[in-house]
Amino acid sequence: MSAATAPVAGSYTRVSDTGAFGDGRDGREGVLRQREDVYDLARLQRRAVHRVYEDNDTSAYKRRVRRKEFEEMLHDLEQGTISGILAYNIDRVARQPRDLERLIDIYEQARRPMAFATTAGDYDLTTVDGRFQARIHVTVANKFSADAAYRVARQRRAEAAAGKPHRGQRAFGWKDAEHVDEHEAALIRTACKEVLLGKSVATVHREWVALGVRGPQTPPGRTIGYSSVLYILRNPRLCGYRAYIPQEIRERSGRVDPVEYLVERTDGTPVTGLWEPILTTEEWGELVAELDARKNPGSGRKQGTTITKRLLTGIARCARCGAALSSGVYQKGTTSYEKHGYHYYCRAADGGCGGLSRSGPPLEDHVESNLLDHLRRQLDKAPLSAAENPALATAKVTLGQIDADKAEARQLRADDLLSLAEFAREMKRLEEKERRTREQAVVLTAAPERPASTVARILREWGSCSVDRKRQEIERAIDAVVIKPAGKGGAQRGRFRPELIEIVWKR
Repeated sequence: MSAATAPVAGSYTRVSDTGAFGDGRDGREGVLRQREDVYDLARLQRRAVHRVYEDNDTSAYKRRVRRKEFEEMLHDLEQGTISGILAYNIDRVARQPRDLERLIDIYEQARRPMAFATTAGDYDLTTVDGRFQARIHVTVANKFSADAAYRVARQRRAEAAAGKPHRGQRAFGWKDAEHVDEHEAALIRTACKEVLLGKSVATVHREWVALGVRGPQTPPGRTIGYSSVLYILRNPRLCGYRAYIPQEIRERSGRVDPVEYLVERTDGTPVTGLWEPILTTEEWGELVAELDARKNPGSGRKQGTTITKRLLTGIARCARCGAALSSGVYQKGTTSYEKHGYHYYCRAADGGCGGLSRSGPPLEDHVESNLLDHLRRQLDKAPLSAAENPALATAKVTLGQIDADKAEARQLRADDLLSLAEFAREMKRLEEKERRTREQAVVLTAAPERPASTVARILREWGSCSVDRKRQEIERAIDAVVIKPAGKGGAQRGRFRPELIEIVWKR
Protein backbone atom coordinates (compact mmCIF):
# COMPACT_ATOMS: atom_id res chain seq x y z
CA MET A 1 0.00 0.00 0.00
CA SER A 2 1.47 3.36 -1.01
CA ALA A 3 1.77 6.27 1.37
CA ALA A 4 -0.82 8.15 -0.71
CA THR A 5 -3.50 5.49 -0.17
CA ALA A 6 -2.60 4.42 3.40
CA PRO A 7 -5.14 5.34 6.13
CA VAL A 8 -4.16 8.59 7.81
CA ALA A 9 -3.83 8.64 11.60
CA GLY A 10 -2.68 11.11 14.19
CA SER A 11 0.23 10.34 16.50
CA TYR A 12 -0.23 11.44 20.12
CA THR A 13 2.67 11.77 22.57
CA ARG A 14 2.64 13.15 26.11
CA VAL A 15 4.82 13.41 29.22
CA SER A 16 3.33 14.86 32.41
CA ASP A 17 4.83 17.09 35.13
CA THR A 18 8.44 16.93 33.96
CA GLY A 19 11.21 18.50 35.98
CA ALA A 20 9.18 18.19 39.18
CA PHE A 21 12.23 17.14 41.14
CA GLY A 22 14.43 20.01 40.03
CA ASP A 23 16.56 17.86 37.74
CA GLY A 24 16.24 20.24 34.81
CA ARG A 25 14.37 17.82 32.54
CA ASP A 26 11.95 19.32 30.03
CA GLY A 27 10.32 16.08 28.86
CA ARG A 28 11.61 16.23 25.30
CA GLU A 29 13.53 12.97 25.61
CA GLY A 30 10.40 11.16 26.72
CA VAL A 31 8.17 12.43 23.95
CA LEU A 32 10.89 11.78 21.36
CA ARG A 33 11.11 8.14 22.49
CA GLN A 34 7.32 7.87 22.24
CA ARG A 35 7.45 9.41 18.77
CA GLU A 36 9.94 6.78 17.58
CA ASP A 37 7.77 3.97 18.98
CA VAL A 38 4.63 5.41 17.38
CA TYR A 39 6.30 5.74 13.95
CA ASP A 40 7.37 2.07 14.23
CA LEU A 41 3.75 1.25 15.07
CA ALA A 42 2.54 3.22 12.05
CA ARG A 43 4.81 1.16 9.76
CA LEU A 44 3.49 -2.07 11.27
CA GLN A 45 -0.10 -0.87 10.85
CA ARG A 46 0.67 0.48 7.37
CA ARG A 47 -0.77 3.86 8.26
CA ALA A 48 0.38 7.32 7.28
CA VAL A 49 0.94 9.81 10.13
CA HIS A 50 -0.82 13.11 9.43
CA ARG A 51 0.96 14.93 12.29
CA VAL A 52 2.31 14.38 15.78
CA TYR A 53 0.13 15.91 18.51
CA GLU A 54 2.52 16.57 21.39
CA ASP A 55 1.59 17.68 24.92
CA ASN A 56 4.88 18.00 26.78
CA ASP A 57 4.86 18.54 30.56
CA THR A 58 1.08 18.20 30.64
CA SER A 59 -0.99 16.06 32.97
CA ALA A 60 -3.89 13.99 31.67
CA TYR A 61 -5.05 13.28 35.24
CA LYS A 62 -5.51 16.80 36.64
CA ARG A 63 -9.00 17.98 35.83
CA ARG A 64 -8.20 21.68 35.36
CA VAL A 65 -5.36 21.10 32.90
CA ARG A 66 -6.29 21.80 29.28
CA ARG A 67 -4.28 19.78 26.77
CA LYS A 68 -4.06 21.98 23.68
CA GLU A 69 -2.76 19.30 21.30
CA PHE A 70 -5.22 16.71 22.62
CA GLU A 71 -8.10 19.09 21.87
CA GLU A 72 -6.75 19.70 18.36
CA MET A 73 -6.54 15.95 17.81
CA LEU A 74 -10.19 15.51 18.84
CA HIS A 75 -11.17 18.29 16.45
CA ASP A 76 -9.30 16.64 13.56
CA LEU A 77 -10.95 13.30 14.39
CA GLU A 78 -14.41 14.88 14.29
CA GLN A 79 -13.68 16.73 11.04
CA GLY A 80 -12.32 13.61 9.33
CA THR A 81 -8.80 15.00 8.89
CA ILE A 82 -7.49 11.84 10.55
CA SER A 83 -9.07 8.42 10.87
CA GLY A 84 -7.51 7.14 14.02
CA ILE A 85 -5.00 7.57 16.83
CA LEU A 86 -1.60 5.97 17.32
CA ALA A 87 -0.05 6.20 20.80
CA TYR A 88 2.56 4.48 22.93
CA ASN A 89 -0.08 3.50 25.52
CA ILE A 90 -3.71 4.36 26.21
CA ASP A 91 -2.74 6.18 29.42
CA ARG A 92 -0.81 8.69 27.28
CA VAL A 93 -4.14 9.63 25.67
CA ALA A 94 -6.50 9.47 28.66
CA ARG A 95 -6.26 9.09 32.42
CA GLN A 96 -9.69 10.53 33.14
CA PRO A 97 -12.73 8.44 32.13
CA ARG A 98 -14.48 11.59 30.86
CA ASP A 99 -11.73 12.12 28.24
CA LEU A 100 -12.11 8.54 27.06
CA GLU A 101 -15.89 8.98 26.79
CA ARG A 102 -15.36 11.98 24.52
CA LEU A 103 -13.25 9.78 22.26
CA ILE A 104 -15.83 7.00 22.34
CA ASP A 105 -18.57 9.43 21.26
CA ILE A 106 -16.50 10.45 18.21
CA TYR A 107 -15.73 6.83 17.25
CA GLU A 108 -19.36 5.74 17.64
CA GLN A 109 -20.68 8.56 15.49
CA ALA A 110 -18.07 8.26 12.74
CA ARG A 111 -19.22 6.74 9.48
CA ARG A 112 -15.81 5.57 8.40
CA PRO A 113 -13.24 3.04 9.65
CA MET A 114 -11.47 4.40 12.73
CA ALA A 115 -8.39 2.94 14.44
CA PHE A 116 -7.08 3.32 17.97
CA ALA A 117 -3.74 1.50 18.16
CA THR A 118 -1.03 1.46 20.83
CA THR A 119 2.20 -0.45 21.24
CA ALA A 120 0.41 -2.51 23.91
CA GLY A 121 -2.55 -3.42 21.71
CA ASP A 122 -5.50 -2.07 19.72
CA TYR A 123 -8.90 -0.88 20.96
CA ASP A 124 -12.01 -1.04 18.79
CA LEU A 125 -14.09 1.75 20.30
CA THR A 126 -17.00 0.95 18.00
CA THR A 127 -17.71 -2.34 19.79
CA VAL A 128 -18.96 -3.12 23.29
CA ASP A 129 -15.95 -5.29 24.08
CA GLY A 130 -13.46 -2.74 22.78
CA ARG A 131 -15.02 0.06 24.82
CA PHE A 132 -15.13 -2.16 27.90
CA GLN A 133 -11.44 -3.00 27.57
CA ALA A 134 -10.48 0.67 27.05
CA ARG A 135 -12.56 1.77 30.06
CA ILE A 136 -10.90 -0.80 32.31
CA HIS A 137 -7.40 0.32 31.30
CA VAL A 138 -8.20 4.03 31.72
CA THR A 139 -9.81 3.35 35.11
CA VAL A 140 -6.68 1.48 36.22
CA ALA A 141 -4.50 4.35 34.96
CA ASN A 142 -6.70 6.82 36.84
CA LYS A 143 -6.35 4.80 40.06
CA PHE A 144 -2.58 4.64 39.58
CA SER A 145 -2.44 8.44 39.17
CA ALA A 146 -4.65 8.96 42.22
CA ASP A 147 -2.41 6.70 44.32
CA ALA A 148 0.71 8.46 43.05
CA ALA A 149 -0.84 11.87 43.80
CA TYR A 150 -1.67 10.73 47.34
CA ARG A 151 1.89 9.49 47.91
CA VAL A 152 3.35 12.75 46.63
CA ALA A 153 0.94 14.80 48.76
CA ARG A 154 1.77 12.71 51.83
CA GLN A 155 5.50 13.17 51.22
CA ARG A 156 5.10 16.92 50.80
CA ARG A 157 3.01 17.21 53.97
CA ALA A 158 5.76 15.37 55.84
CA GLU A 159 8.39 17.67 54.36
CA ALA A 160 6.32 20.70 55.36
CA ALA A 161 5.95 19.38 58.92
CA ALA A 162 9.75 18.97 59.05
CA GLY A 163 10.23 22.59 57.89
CA LYS A 164 11.84 21.66 54.58
CA PRO A 165 11.62 24.30 51.83
CA HIS A 166 9.02 23.98 49.11
CA ARG A 167 10.35 22.16 46.07
CA GLY A 168 9.99 23.63 42.62
CA GLN A 169 10.01 27.24 41.50
CA ARG A 170 11.79 29.66 43.81
CA ALA A 171 9.79 32.13 45.89
CA PHE A 172 10.06 35.89 45.31
CA GLY A 173 12.72 37.20 47.69
CA TRP A 174 14.97 34.16 47.47
CA LYS A 175 17.49 33.18 44.82
CA ASP A 176 16.98 29.49 45.62
CA ALA A 177 15.13 27.41 48.22
CA GLU A 178 17.20 28.67 51.14
CA HIS A 179 19.17 31.84 50.36
CA VAL A 180 17.81 35.38 50.21
CA ASP A 181 18.00 37.48 47.06
CA GLU A 182 19.10 40.81 48.56
CA HIS A 183 17.57 43.01 45.85
CA GLU A 184 14.11 41.43 46.09
CA ALA A 185 14.36 41.19 49.88
CA ALA A 186 15.06 44.94 50.06
CA LEU A 187 11.90 45.59 48.01
CA ILE A 188 9.87 43.47 50.44
CA ARG A 189 11.30 45.13 53.56
CA THR A 190 10.64 48.61 52.17
CA ALA A 191 7.09 47.66 51.14
CA CYS A 192 6.42 46.21 54.61
CA LYS A 193 7.56 49.39 56.34
CA GLU A 194 5.58 51.66 54.03
CA VAL A 195 2.38 49.60 54.17
CA LEU A 196 2.53 49.75 57.97
CA LEU A 197 2.77 53.53 57.65
CA GLY A 198 -0.36 53.69 55.51
CA LYS A 199 0.71 53.06 51.90
CA SER A 200 -1.75 50.95 49.93
CA VAL A 201 -0.75 47.67 48.27
CA ALA A 202 -1.96 49.15 44.99
CA THR A 203 0.64 51.92 45.32
CA VAL A 204 3.36 49.38 46.11
CA HIS A 205 2.31 47.46 43.00
CA ARG A 206 2.49 50.57 40.80
CA GLU A 207 5.96 51.37 42.14
CA TRP A 208 7.18 47.82 41.48
CA VAL A 209 5.76 47.93 37.94
CA ALA A 210 7.58 51.23 37.34
CA LEU A 211 10.80 49.53 38.49
CA GLY A 212 10.19 46.61 36.13
CA VAL A 213 9.91 44.06 38.94
CA ARG A 214 9.07 40.53 37.79
CA GLY A 215 8.21 37.49 39.90
CA PRO A 216 9.28 33.89 39.27
CA GLN A 217 5.87 33.15 37.73
CA THR A 218 5.48 36.41 35.79
CA PRO A 219 4.90 35.62 32.09
CA PRO A 220 7.66 36.75 29.70
CA GLY A 221 7.40 40.36 28.63
CA ARG A 222 5.12 41.34 31.51
CA THR A 223 5.59 42.91 34.93
CA ILE A 224 4.38 41.60 38.27
CA GLY A 225 0.63 41.62 38.99
CA TYR A 226 -1.23 43.14 41.93
CA SER A 227 -2.36 39.77 43.29
CA SER A 228 1.25 38.57 43.19
CA VAL A 229 2.39 41.55 45.28
CA LEU A 230 -0.35 40.90 47.84
CA TYR A 231 0.52 37.18 47.94
CA ILE A 232 4.21 37.99 48.47
CA LEU A 233 3.47 40.33 51.40
CA ARG A 234 1.18 37.77 53.07
CA ASN A 235 3.48 34.79 52.52
CA PRO A 236 4.42 33.25 55.93
CA ARG A 237 7.73 32.25 54.37
CA LEU A 238 8.86 35.87 54.83
CA CYS A 239 9.36 35.31 58.56
CA GLY A 240 10.38 31.65 58.28
CA TYR A 241 6.98 30.01 58.88
CA ARG A 242 6.16 26.97 56.74
CA ALA A 243 2.88 26.83 54.84
CA TYR A 244 1.48 23.89 52.89
CA ILE A 245 -1.30 24.35 50.33
CA PRO A 246 -2.53 20.96 49.03
CA GLN A 247 -2.32 20.55 45.27
CA GLU A 248 -6.06 19.89 44.97
CA ILE A 249 -6.73 23.26 46.66
CA ARG A 250 -4.38 25.03 44.24
CA GLU A 251 -6.04 23.37 41.25
CA ARG A 252 -9.57 24.07 42.47
CA SER A 253 -9.15 27.59 43.84
CA GLY A 254 -6.05 28.97 42.15
CA ARG A 255 -4.05 31.39 44.28
CA VAL A 256 -5.26 31.28 47.89
CA ASP A 257 -4.26 33.11 51.07
CA PRO A 258 -1.14 31.30 52.38
CA VAL A 259 -1.83 32.59 55.91
CA GLU A 260 -4.73 30.11 56.12
CA TYR A 261 -2.42 27.16 55.43
CA LEU A 262 0.26 27.52 58.10
CA VAL A 263 1.69 24.19 59.19
CA GLU A 264 1.43 23.82 62.97
CA ARG A 265 2.92 21.48 65.53
CA THR A 266 0.81 19.52 68.00
CA ASP A 267 0.98 22.40 70.47
CA GLY A 268 -0.42 24.81 67.89
CA THR A 269 2.83 26.72 67.23
CA PRO A 270 3.86 27.33 63.60
CA VAL A 271 6.56 25.16 62.05
CA THR A 272 9.72 27.13 61.26
CA GLY A 273 11.37 26.39 57.92
CA LEU A 274 15.00 25.76 57.06
CA TRP A 275 15.72 28.94 55.08
CA GLU A 276 16.81 32.54 55.61
CA PRO A 277 13.89 34.78 56.68
CA ILE A 278 13.40 38.29 55.33
CA LEU A 279 11.21 39.70 58.13
CA THR A 280 10.95 38.96 61.83
CA THR A 281 7.85 37.12 63.03
CA GLU A 282 6.71 40.35 64.74
CA GLU A 283 7.09 42.39 61.53
CA TRP A 284 5.22 39.83 59.46
CA GLY A 285 2.47 39.51 62.08
CA GLU A 286 1.96 43.28 62.11
CA LEU A 287 1.93 43.39 58.32
CA VAL A 288 -0.75 40.68 58.05
CA ALA A 289 -2.82 42.35 60.78
CA GLU A 290 -2.62 45.62 58.86
CA LEU A 291 -3.64 44.00 55.58
CA ASP A 292 -6.51 42.19 57.31
CA ALA A 293 -7.72 45.51 58.75
CA ARG A 294 -8.08 46.86 55.21
CA LYS A 295 -10.38 44.09 54.01
CA ASN A 296 -13.46 45.99 55.29
CA PRO A 297 -12.56 49.63 54.70
CA GLY A 298 -16.15 50.88 54.89
CA SER A 299 -18.59 52.22 52.34
CA GLY A 300 -17.50 54.66 49.73
CA ARG A 301 -13.88 53.50 49.59
CA LYS A 302 -12.07 51.21 47.24
CA GLN A 303 -10.91 48.02 48.90
CA GLY A 304 -7.25 48.17 49.88
CA THR A 305 -7.16 51.94 50.48
CA THR A 306 -8.55 54.44 52.97
CA ILE A 307 -7.90 57.66 51.09
CA THR A 308 -9.83 60.54 52.71
CA LYS A 309 -8.85 64.20 52.65
CA ARG A 310 -9.07 65.05 56.38
CA LEU A 311 -8.50 63.00 59.52
CA LEU A 312 -12.06 63.27 60.92
CA THR A 313 -14.17 63.67 57.79
CA GLY A 314 -17.19 61.41 58.23
CA ILE A 315 -16.12 60.50 61.78
CA ALA A 316 -16.93 63.83 63.44
CA ARG A 317 -20.69 64.44 63.81
CA CYS A 318 -22.96 67.30 64.70
CA ALA A 319 -24.57 66.88 68.13
CA ARG A 320 -27.53 68.98 67.02
CA CYS A 321 -28.67 67.00 63.96
CA GLY A 322 -26.38 63.94 63.89
CA ALA A 323 -25.02 64.62 60.39
CA ALA A 324 -21.43 63.69 59.54
CA LEU A 325 -19.26 66.77 59.31
CA SER A 326 -17.52 67.86 56.14
CA SER A 327 -14.22 69.72 55.98
CA GLY A 328 -13.33 72.94 54.25
CA VAL A 329 -10.59 75.56 54.03
CA TYR A 330 -11.05 78.90 55.74
CA GLN A 331 -11.10 81.94 53.52
CA LYS A 332 -7.60 83.02 52.65
CA GLY A 333 -6.39 86.13 54.39
CA THR A 334 -8.47 85.60 57.51
CA THR A 335 -7.04 85.04 60.98
CA SER A 336 -8.66 81.57 61.08
CA TYR A 337 -6.93 80.65 57.82
CA GLU A 338 -3.55 81.82 59.08
CA LYS A 339 -3.97 80.04 62.43
CA HIS A 340 -5.75 76.80 61.53
CA GLY A 341 -6.10 76.56 57.77
CA TYR A 342 -9.23 74.40 57.69
CA HIS A 343 -12.31 73.50 59.70
CA TYR A 344 -15.07 70.92 60.08
CA TYR A 345 -18.65 72.04 59.59
CA CYS A 346 -22.20 70.74 59.34
CA ARG A 347 -23.09 71.08 55.67
CA ALA A 348 -26.73 71.94 54.94
CA ALA A 349 -26.40 70.76 51.34
CA ASP A 350 -25.71 67.23 52.66
CA GLY A 351 -28.82 67.22 54.85
CA GLY A 352 -27.26 68.76 57.96
CA CYS A 353 -28.51 71.69 59.97
CA GLY A 354 -25.67 73.97 58.88
CA GLY A 355 -25.32 75.41 62.37
CA LEU A 356 -21.97 74.08 63.59
CA SER A 357 -18.31 74.66 62.74
CA ARG A 358 -15.07 73.84 64.53
CA SER A 359 -11.41 74.47 63.68
CA GLY A 360 -9.70 71.33 62.41
CA PRO A 361 -6.20 71.06 63.96
CA PRO A 362 -7.21 71.57 67.65
CA LEU A 363 -10.06 69.07 67.26
CA GLU A 364 -7.78 66.51 65.63
CA ASP A 365 -5.06 66.99 68.27
CA HIS A 366 -7.64 66.33 70.99
CA VAL A 367 -8.91 63.15 69.35
CA GLU A 368 -5.39 61.89 68.63
CA SER A 369 -4.33 62.49 72.25
CA ASN A 370 -7.31 60.52 73.57
CA LEU A 371 -6.73 57.72 71.09
CA LEU A 372 -3.07 57.36 72.09
CA ASP A 373 -4.08 57.20 75.77
CA HIS A 374 -6.60 54.51 74.81
CA LEU A 375 -3.89 52.50 73.03
CA ARG A 376 -1.55 52.81 76.02
CA ARG A 377 -4.27 51.39 78.26
CA GLN A 378 -4.71 48.52 75.78
CA LEU A 379 -1.00 47.81 75.97
CA ASP A 380 -1.07 47.79 79.78
CA LYS A 381 -3.92 45.24 79.71
CA ALA A 382 -2.26 42.87 77.23
CA PRO A 383 -3.08 39.22 78.15
CA LEU A 384 -0.58 36.73 79.51
CA SER A 385 1.69 35.08 76.97
CA ALA A 386 1.36 31.38 76.32
CA ALA A 387 4.39 30.71 78.52
CA GLU A 388 2.76 32.54 81.46
CA ASN A 389 -0.64 30.85 81.13
CA PRO A 390 -0.73 27.65 83.23
CA ALA A 391 -4.09 26.50 81.81
CA LEU A 392 -2.71 26.69 78.29
CA ALA A 393 0.41 24.78 79.34
CA THR A 394 -1.81 22.04 80.78
CA ALA A 395 -3.82 21.86 77.54
CA LYS A 396 -0.62 21.45 75.51
CA VAL A 397 0.57 18.64 77.81
CA THR A 398 -2.83 16.95 77.40
CA LEU A 399 -2.60 17.13 73.60
CA GLY A 400 0.83 15.53 73.73
CA GLN A 401 -0.51 12.72 75.92
CA ILE A 402 -3.42 12.17 73.52
CA ASP A 403 -0.97 11.72 70.63
CA ALA A 404 0.96 9.18 72.71
CA ASP A 405 -2.27 7.32 73.61
CA LYS A 406 -3.27 7.17 69.95
CA ALA A 407 0.11 5.73 68.99
CA GLU A 408 -0.18 3.13 71.76
CA ALA A 409 -3.69 2.14 70.63
CA ARG A 410 -2.47 1.68 67.05
CA GLN A 411 0.42 -0.50 68.24
CA LEU A 412 -1.90 -2.64 70.40
CA ARG A 413 -4.18 -3.10 67.42
CA ALA A 414 -1.23 -4.01 65.18
CA ASP A 415 -0.13 -6.61 67.75
CA ASP A 416 -3.70 -7.98 67.83
CA LEU A 417 -3.99 -7.12 71.56
CA LEU A 418 -6.98 -4.87 70.94
CA SER A 419 -10.11 -5.94 69.08
CA LEU A 420 -11.32 -3.86 66.17
CA ALA A 421 -14.39 -2.72 68.15
CA GLU A 422 -12.27 -1.75 71.17
CA PHE A 423 -9.79 0.05 68.91
CA ALA A 424 -12.58 2.03 67.20
CA ARG A 425 -14.13 3.04 70.53
CA GLU A 426 -10.77 4.08 71.99
CA MET A 427 -9.85 6.16 68.94
CA LYS A 428 -13.25 7.87 68.99
CA ARG A 429 -12.82 8.69 72.70
CA LEU A 430 -9.33 10.11 72.15
CA GLU A 431 -10.40 12.15 69.13
CA GLU A 432 -13.32 13.62 71.08
CA LYS A 433 -10.99 14.48 73.96
CA GLU A 434 -8.54 16.02 71.50
CA ARG A 435 -11.31 18.14 69.94
CA ARG A 436 -12.44 19.47 73.34
CA THR A 437 -8.86 20.21 74.41
CA ARG A 438 -8.07 22.02 71.18
CA GLU A 439 -11.21 24.13 71.53
CA GLN A 440 -10.11 25.01 75.06
CA ALA A 441 -6.62 25.89 73.82
CA VAL A 442 -8.09 28.14 71.12
CA VAL A 443 -10.04 30.05 73.77
CA LEU A 444 -6.98 30.33 76.02
CA THR A 445 -4.78 31.55 73.17
CA ALA A 446 -7.41 33.81 71.67
CA ALA A 447 -5.40 36.80 70.63
CA PRO A 448 -6.49 40.33 71.39
CA GLU A 449 -7.75 42.34 68.44
CA ARG A 450 -4.12 42.79 67.45
CA PRO A 451 -0.77 41.71 68.88
CA ALA A 452 0.62 43.92 71.63
CA SER A 453 3.68 44.49 69.44
CA THR A 454 1.43 46.11 66.82
CA VAL A 455 -0.05 48.52 69.36
CA ALA A 456 3.44 49.34 70.65
CA ARG A 457 4.66 50.07 67.14
CA ILE A 458 1.69 52.35 66.41
CA LEU A 459 2.42 54.34 69.57
CA ARG A 460 6.09 54.55 68.66
CA GLU A 461 5.57 55.63 65.05
CA TRP A 462 2.37 57.67 65.32
CA GLY A 463 4.07 60.92 64.40
CA SER A 464 5.24 59.54 61.05
CA CYS A 465 1.97 57.78 60.12
CA SER A 466 -0.02 59.06 57.16
CA VAL A 467 -3.51 60.53 57.52
CA ASP A 468 -4.93 57.34 56.00
CA ARG A 469 -3.14 55.18 58.55
CA LYS A 470 -4.29 57.37 61.45
CA ARG A 471 -7.87 57.19 60.20
CA GLN A 472 -7.68 53.40 60.27
CA GLU A 473 -6.74 53.46 63.95
CA ILE A 474 -9.42 56.03 64.79
CA GLU A 475 -12.13 54.04 62.99
CA ARG A 476 -10.94 50.84 64.67
CA ALA A 477 -11.42 52.30 68.16
CA ILE A 478 -14.02 55.08 67.78
CA ASP A 479 -17.61 55.01 66.52
CA ALA A 480 -17.98 58.78 66.34
CA VAL A 481 -16.64 62.11 67.59
CA VAL A 482 -19.68 64.19 68.53
CA ILE A 483 -19.25 68.00 68.43
CA LYS A 484 -21.62 70.02 70.62
CA PRO A 485 -22.61 73.60 69.78
CA ALA A 486 -20.58 76.24 71.62
CA GLY A 487 -23.37 78.79 71.86
CA LYS A 488 -23.51 82.14 70.18
CA GLY A 489 -19.95 83.18 69.36
CA GLY A 490 -18.53 80.47 71.60
CA ALA A 491 -16.52 78.75 68.91
CA GLN A 492 -14.94 81.95 67.69
CA ARG A 493 -13.21 83.08 70.87
CA GLY A 494 -9.98 81.29 70.02
CA ARG A 495 -10.19 78.93 72.97
CA PHE A 496 -10.53 75.21 72.40
CA ARG A 497 -13.18 73.69 74.68
CA PRO A 498 -12.73 69.92 75.11
CA GLU A 499 -15.91 69.65 77.19
CA LEU A 500 -17.85 70.19 73.95
CA ILE A 501 -16.27 67.11 72.37
CA GLU A 502 -17.64 63.64 73.16
CA ILE A 503 -15.77 60.61 71.86
CA VAL A 504 -17.97 57.53 71.41
CA TRP A 505 -15.70 54.50 71.81
CA LYS A 506 -16.43 51.11 70.25
CA ARG A 507 -17.47 48.46 72.73
